[in-house]
Amino acid sequence: MKYFYSLVLTFLMIGQLHAQKDAPSWLDPYQRQDQYPADSYLTGLSSELVGKNQSLADIYGQLNQLSRNQIIESVRVDVKAETEMNISIVNTESTQRLDQISVSTSEAELVGLKFENYYNKKKKLAFSFSYVSIEELINYNLDIIRVSTSEIDENIVKSQEALTSGRKGRVIELLYESQVKLNQINEAAIVLLALSQENRIDFPKIREMRSSVADLTDKALTTGKLKIGELANHLSYQLQLQLGEEPINVCQATITFQDSGKESDFSIELRNKSLNTLGELGIAQLSESECQLTYEGAFDESNELATVTVNLVDATGTAKVGISTKVPMDVLDLGTTNFLPKNFKYIDVLSSIKPSHTKSDYVIKKVDLFDYPIEVDVVKGEELLADIPLAFTIKREERVEFETTLSSDKSGKASLMLNTDQLPLSGDFVLTTMIDVASLLDIPTSSGFYQKVVLDHPPYSIENKIQVIAPTVYVKSSEFSLGNERRIPILAPSVKKELAELDYQFIDTKAGADYVVEIEAATREGQRNDIASFSYLDATVSMQDLKTGKEIYKYSVSNVKGGGADYNTADAKAYEKAKKMIANDLSYKLEFGD
Repeated sequence: MKYFYSLVLTFLMIGQLHAQKDAPSWLDPYQRQDQYPADSYLTGLSSELVGKNQSLADIYGQLNQLSRNQIIESVRVDVKAETEMNISIVNTESTQRLDQISVSTSEAELVGLKFENYYNKKKKLAFSFSYVSIEELINYNLDIIRVSTSEIDENIVKSQEALTSGRKGRVIELLYESQVKLNQINEAAIVLLALSQENRIDFPKIREMRSSVADLTDKALTTGKLKIGELANHLSYQLQLQLGEEPINVCQATITFQDSGKESDFSIELRNKSLNTLGELGIAQLSESECQLTYEGAFDESNELATVTVNLVDATGTAKVGISTKVPMDVLDLGTTNFLPKNFKYIDVLSSIKPSHTKSDYVIKKVDLFDYPIEVDVVKGEELLADIPLAFTIKREERVEFETTLSSDKSGKASLMLNTDQLPLSGDFVLTTMIDVASLLDIPTSSGFYQKVVLDHPPYSIENKIQVIAPTVYVKSSEFSLGNERRIPILAPSVKKELAELDYQFIDTKAGADYVVEIEAATREGQRNDIASFSYLDATVSMQDLKTGKEIYKYSVSNVKGGGADYNTADAKAYEKAKKMIANDLSYKLEFGD
C-alpha cells in the first residue's frame, strides 16, 4: 500500500512539474508514450533531489547512468537465450576454449542512445530521460553480424592458405581477429535476442564459423612446426580476448616448470615475447610496480605433449584471466633452446642413475687416505653421465663424521678425497653414496616439488664399508743413566702414550712400520756437595716417515738438571723433567703441525 501511495505522489508531482511551461513533454507519461511508443523506442527515466552544494553535472551523470540501466534491464536476456549464444567449443586436441567471454547485457552497446536532462529549480529535482530507437538498434547490430561474418569468412580462407604455406604467425593473428569478430557477433546477437529478433540470427552459421576457427586453431598448434614466438602470440591473444577494453598495469613473474619455481630458456623466452605482444596490443601496460595484475604461469611435459598455462592474477593470487595450451613436442620448434630447466631431463630417470664404486668395501691405511681416493662412476645403463652431483656421507656407528657433495667429471667419474681432517681417528665407517637431487635440480629440499620428485623417483643409493687403519710406529729407544743403559726405559713409554692418544699403533719391528721413532737420551754426573747431588740429561727424539724418508718430527733437550740426595735420584729427576718436556712438545707438534 505504501508503494501505491508513493507512486501516486510521484505521478502527481510529475503532473505538477509538467504543468510548468518549461517542463519537457516526456515528463508526462501519456505524452511520453505518444512520442516514444514502446514498439519503436526503449526509454528510461530517473530523478533525484539535488541537495545543497551538490554538483548538478554530477547528478546528471548519475541519472544518465540510471536511466540507461533501465533500458538495459528492458533488454535483459533470459538464461535460455544467453546459453544459446554463449556456445563453448572445447577442442580436445588443444584444449582451447574459444568462446572466452560471457557478454552480459550490462555491457551491450546501445547505439543511438540519447539523453535529455531537466532541472526544476523550485522543487530542486533533477530528471534524466534516455531513449533509443529499436529499429536503429536492430539495424546496427544486424550490420555488425553481417560485416563480421564476411570478415571472418575471409579470415578463415586466408588462414587456410597461410597454414598450407607454413606461416603459423599469420594464421594465429587471423584467428585472433576472427575471435574478436565472433565476440562482436555474440554481443550483437544478445541485443537482438532481447528485442525478439532471433529469427534474423543465423545460428548455424555462427556455429560453423566457431567450429572453423576451433579446427584451424587446433591445426596451427598440433601440426607442422610452431615457433616459440608464435606460441607466445597465441597465449597473448587469448589473454587479450578476456581482458576487456580498460588498460591495466601488468607486472611479470615467472613461467616455471610445474611448481618447482625454476624457469628454463624456453619459458623465459616465451614469457618475454608474450608480454611484449600484450604490450603491443595496447590493453596491457607493462610495469615494474603498481601491479593490477601479474603475469605468471607454469609448463610441463607429459606423454610427448608440452602444456603451457598462463594466468593474470591479482594481489591475492586469484586468477582473473588465463589460458592453457597443449602442443605436441615434435611440433614445438625449440631450435637450440632448452625446454626444461637445467638437469630436469633427469627427473623421470632419476631412479635409473646409479653411483657405481670400483670396490665393494675399502681398507685404507690412515697414512694413505689422501693418496687413494674413493672412485665412483655415475652410470645410466651403459652410459657414463657427467655433471651429476653425488652426496657422500660417512658415518661411524650412525654418527655422521663427514659429508660432502661432488659432481662427476666429463668422463662420468667422481673422486672422494679423504684426509685426517675428515676422519681424525681410525676405525670402521659406513659410506653412503647417492644422487644429490636438490643440487642436481637446484631446488631446496624443503620444497613440495622436491618432496614429490624423490617420492615418485627415489634416487638410487649405495653403502660401502670403510676400514681406516691407524698408522704403525716402530719405537727404537736408547736411554742411558750415568753411563749405563737403563733396564727400564722412561722416555719410550711416555712417547708411546702420547702417540697412542694421537691414533698411532705400535709394532715390534721396523719392517711394515709407517714411522720410526728414535729416542736417544743420556745423563751425566754434575756437581755434588754435602746437601745434594746433581745430574744433567741430553736427549733427542725424532720421527721419520718411512714412506717418504722424511723426518717429520725432531726435538732435542740438553742440560736438563735433576737433583737429589744422590746421583741416582738426581738422574731420575732429570728423566722426569725431560719426559714432560718431550711429551708436551710431541703431542702439540704432531697434532697441530707446528
